[in-house]
Amino acid sequence: MESTRRHVLRDEDVSNLLNNSEIEDFALSDEDLDDHDPPFRLELDHLSSSSDSERSEPETIHEERIVQLAPSRARRGFTRGRSNRGRSSNITSSASDSKILLPSWSEKLFPSKEMELSQPTYLPLNSDFFEKLTYFEQYIDDKFIQLLVERTNQTSVKLHGRSMNLDMKEFYVYLGITFVMASVNYPVIRMYWESKWRMAIIADNMSRYRFIQIRNSIKFVFDDDVSQAERAEDKLWKIRPLIQRIQEGCRVQEKEKHMSLDEMIVPFSGACGIKQYCPGKPNPVGMKAFVLANPSGIVTDFHIYQGSTTYKELEDSNHGLGEKAVITLANTLVPGHILYFDRYFTSVKLANELLKRGIGCTGTIMKNRIPAAARLVLKDDKELQRRGRGSVQTIVSDDNQIAITKWYDNKPVILLSTVEAKEPVDVCQRWCKKQRHYVTVNRPSVVRNYNKYMGGVDLADRMLAVCPNRYRTKKWTQRFFSHMMDLAVSNSWLQFKRDQIDKGVPLKKIQQLRFFKLDLGEKIIEMYTNEETVSADSEEEVNAPTKRKKGKPTLPLPSMKRRQQAAKHMPLFENKQARCRHCHYNKSRTKCSTCNVSLCFTKYRNCYKEFHE
Repeated sequence: MESTRRHVLRDEDVSNLLNNSEIEDFALSDEDLDDHDPPFRLELDHLSSSSDSERSEPETIHEERIVQLAPSRARRGFTRGRSNRGRSSNITSSASDSKILLPSWSEKLFPSKEMELSQPTYLPLNSDFFEKLTYFEQYIDDKFIQLLVERTNQTSVKLHGRSMNLDMKEFYVYLGITFVMASVNYPVIRMYWESKWRMAIIADNMSRYRFIQIRNSIKFVFDDDVSQAERAEDKLWKIRPLIQRIQEGCRVQEKEKHMSLDEMIVPFSGACGIKQYCPGKPNPVGMKAFVLANPSGIVTDFHIYQGSTTYKELEDSNHGLGEKAVITLANTLVPGHILYFDRYFTSVKLANELLKRGIGCTGTIMKNRIPAAARLVLKDDKELQRRGRGSVQTIVSDDNQIAITKWYDNKPVILLSTVEAKEPVDVCQRWCKKQRHYVTVNRPSVVRNYNKYMGGVDLADRMLAVCPNRYRTKKWTQRFFSHMMDLAVSNSWLQFKRDQIDKGVPLKKIQQLRFFKLDLGEKIIEMYTNEETVSADSEEEVNAPTKRKKGKPTLPLPSMKRRQQAAKHMPLFENKQARCRHCHYNKSRTKCSTCNVSLCFTKYRNCYKEFHE
């Protein structure tokens, strides 16, 4: 039998065989190297058939971590010949000796980086002279309401053959009524019109039938104008104009240097094609949104998740959903910001992408997203536990751009940052279960700032839960509309509160969110209601005696809208005197028939006229 001829492979042949084969030996598993690791270099120099002089000078590798590859496994369905069994081929022996070079991580100091916002930053927003209604008009304006009214009437003609005859003023009244309802929060809607619990500001301005009719008929688009292709491409086509208008109002808000990014749920448990479940949220079931917010809770941008069509411009990239959300929301930011997010978003790939844009980031990170080379350097949990609470370890990439900090408190927590790490270390008070008292624990800088700036979206969620307009409905579009209105009001109140603090107003004297929303609803109703149909608030219709009694609160002053309705403000003359509500000094027997307050009306003092001007 003739001996088998051996074929000598050249360098190109070996490279082609390795690149075109289906063997997966040259790719590390998910446990060793996930998708977020930097690309590796494959060393094949030792496979070449170079001369002895070239082999006499081996290449020296500095500061690189070497990972040996496991022996190759046979392809499924491929049987090696009997003559080759027990005999190592050139390819197998060469592949088993191949080496992958990964970027190294080492334990060293990572100095904090000072980042400044790029100039010019954003257009200034001067809100020093804003009224309560002006804050809200940043999100909803007449142009949008007119579009809504036209689409609602147009749909009514198509479905019922007649128009609803809804106009812009009537819808504003409807909107103001919803704000009052959310602030008072009766358990049943019909109670606002019942004789026993009736609220005049609601019942006198709109009937219950008309209110329910408007609520069930709100439309933002005319369905026949949207093609099937557009519907398939955008699952939110029914509310797209609403989303765009609220986004415009959010994006004009002032953006701080430190910003947080997190998920927000629009609560809804009915039938909806984009409904999600997010455990750990106050309302885990509903429509999911990725939200960018200031630490004060003001929402500056958001995107609604709608499946694979959410970020179509990034569908060709190899980024995950969380990374796409951060990258897209960062498009509206100038360089110099520092973003904070949780483990759902954080990865090394995302940190490098944000660094290219001049944006820093800090976030908790999952263990399986830490590069394999970094996991080899990180100490295990038991070793940090033996060191005690407050023990810290920081490892830095070889390019000194990314730091991973592991801090042990009650349990270990791992954070990735491109701006800070351990230093400077401060102390904090933490509760000890065993000793049953607070103990002093060392805290790294990255943990302190993460806790300080991360809660912006959670704060916005808490504000939305104060007095939400969440009536029972089977239509997800209605729930989304009420949530967007609540978001606009909470953003307006947070901006109003910030301006009041800047003016030096004490916190205890700043109007709370519930009363801000109630006052806003009253102003909207009064502004868009005819004078002959304006009704007084229930508190202003209390038939209290004119003379102030000890222990009885004074009647609230009427709004400016009601003061200036001259035809209704006729003077009445009482037998008893009462303190003038304008000068607060003299007593008078003259009282306004509508405002129900006593005012001076004499030859020398005409407080009655001054009060109504």
